[in-house]
Amino acid sequence: MTTEREVLEFIIVPPFEQRAAVAAAKERFENYLGKRFPGYGFRVGPFAPVGNEDDFRVLPLMNFVGDDGKIYMCSPAKRWFIREIAAACAAFDLKGKQTIAA
Repeated sequence: MTTEREVLEFIIVPPFEQRAAVAAAKERFENYLGKRFPGYGFRVGPFAPVGNEDDFRVLPLMNFVGDDGKIYMCSPAKRWFIREIAAACAAFDLKGKQTIAA
């Protein structure tokens, strides 16, 4: 049985100053990321004291439950992919209209 799997879900932690705006646009923001990166899931998390307070943080969900019921670690996400996700977060129009998916 193979237990290797790539990371498919990410938690996005917004910059401290943008946490309220991101929370207000949460559903639209998550949909935008899902369309930008098909096959991956995104959840907006609360502000957390990780990294630089001025940048979006992309935290991969690394664990998964295998067919045998045991918990395994995913293969680490590529750094370039995490940077692409963070750049897409920064490019998102938080003030955009709800009818526009950015």
